[in-house]
Amino acid sequence: MKNSIWWRFFVHRAALCYFLLILLFFTGFLRVAVIARDDYTEALKSHGRLKLQITSLRGTVYDRNMLPFTNTKSKIIACVTPTNRAKTAISAVLEGEELEDLLNRLNKGKPVLCEVPRIIDCDEIYCTTVYYDDTSVLAPHTIGYVNNDNKGVSGIQAAFNELLYSSKTANFTFSCDGLGNILEGIAPEINNDTSVVANGVVTTLDYNIQTIIEETANPLNRGAIVVAEADTLKIRGMVSRPDFDSTNISEYLNDPASPLFNRAINCYAVGSCFKPCIAAAAIEKGLKNTRYSCVGNMKIIDRSFNCHNRLGHGSLDLEYALANSCNTYFFNLALKTGAEGVFKMADVLHFGRKIKLCNGIYTADGTIPTLLKLQNDAHLANFSIGQGDFTASPVSMLTLYSAIANGGKYYMPSIIEGTYESGSLKKYDIGYPTKAMDSKTADSIKNYLKTVIAEGTGSAAQPKTVTAAGKTATAQTGKFENGKEILSSWFCGFFPADSPKYIIIVFCENSSLQSESCAEIFAKTADRIMGIDK
Repeated sequence: MKNSIWWRFFVHRAALCYFLLILLFFTGFLRVAVIARDDYTEALKSHGRLKLQITSLRGTVYDRNMLPFTNTKSKIIACVTPTNRAKTAISAVLEGEELEDLLNRLNKGKPVLCEVPRIIDCDEIYCTTVYYDDTSVLAPHTIGYVNNDNKGVSGIQAAFNELLYSSKTANFTFSCDGLGNILEGIAPEINNDTSVVANGVVTTLDYNIQTIIEETANPLNRGAIVVAEADTLKIRGMVSRPDFDSTNISEYLNDPASPLFNRAINCYAVGSCFKPCIAAAAIEKGLKNTRYSCVGNMKIIDRSFNCHNRLGHGSLDLEYALANSCNTYFFNLALKTGAEGVFKMADVLHFGRKIKLCNGIYTADGTIPTLLKLQNDAHLANFSIGQGDFTASPVSMLTLYSAIANGGKYYMPSIIEGTYESGSLKKYDIGYPTKAMDSKTADSIKNYLKTVIAEGTGSAAQPKTVTAAGKTATAQTGKFENGKEILSSWFCGFFPADSPKYIIIVFCENSSLQSESCAEIFAKTADRIMGIDK
């Protein structure tokens, strides 16, 4: 009896376990079947559609007036179906080898993409307009370029890639049968999200000014031009030479002239264009009326420091020392002003530090002697004429000339006006101005720089249509070629002279390679800008 009870219990328990095993088996089988069914459904969906991709979509880089620097060209892309009616219609639009090639591809039974000159009136040919970059994009160093994955690699394209990049494409998508043939009578989906292209970055660049300096920069060979508003330091044009085709980067990678290198934001020996900084420091210390007699050289510590005029300039005041770019005058003036006063003025003008043009785009740091080093009279003398341990970029020189042109204060240079999304411009704040010198100091130097052009070394910089003020420079680089030192040249100035609107910085890396002087390029550029700025 007892064994019978245990036996029945064992049989019932075994039956229950067997039932549960069968239940688990069928549950698993059904789960796999459902998954397989879902996968098969997705496979059918994938095989049931044919996508013909035209291009990747990307946002636009604009000038300050919403004129595009990228996506400047448009073309009509036609999707031609393999029907007799479509073949007849396309034959009225294309001709020659282009038509023959298209018809051969259509004979394979699949729709084909081609560029057409106009929209085709045929219900079996579908058209859409796409945008792309011209091979001659303006300001390629500033705008930058993208890689094969449509992602920004340099310049604004890289700095604002998160905004400009899109995974979306322009394409035609057809429904197909199980054999992959498109379903007749069913139009394809035309996917071309124009809002992606409309969104973008608005720069401070002016398309017309940029076009002008692209042309006036050609005589530089290797150099740069920067144009900025005198009061805000919004950059209206920026060019580096040599330039490059942003659609064919590989061609330039091993070029010894380094065309991909942006000379507008990299640093070089400046030379006499820095002398107005020393003049400002001296005037702030009460040395405005300093006179000095230049005899062609000046002994400092145990060595002779020469003027570019070895015969000497004779007795000069500050105005004519700038006009004649007398080195010994500025040696003497810097020694009288003292290391601390000179260093403080250079520091407040932001020399020796990088300038942030926007998130992701900075100038090089530049170099400036330490205050301790300037306690040495020889280093102070070199610094007073923009030589020695001092380097700056063309963009960095804007702060000095803006302070002079703008009553002693300046804004930091900027390159971005704002971002444009969903039809709305979000403007960037340019911050607050920095006061570098007294307004009377700035006005005095402004007048002296007018004399540089009217009576001094900068006469070639006089425009024909407007007054101007500025300073020339020839800087030693310490680099030699064929036994001769390479000299860089500059002209930094602004116009109109009395009410400055624009600052122009012109730089040439090797003056022996330029066919026009920086002063001449300044004058030509100012005249061209005046011609459009009315």
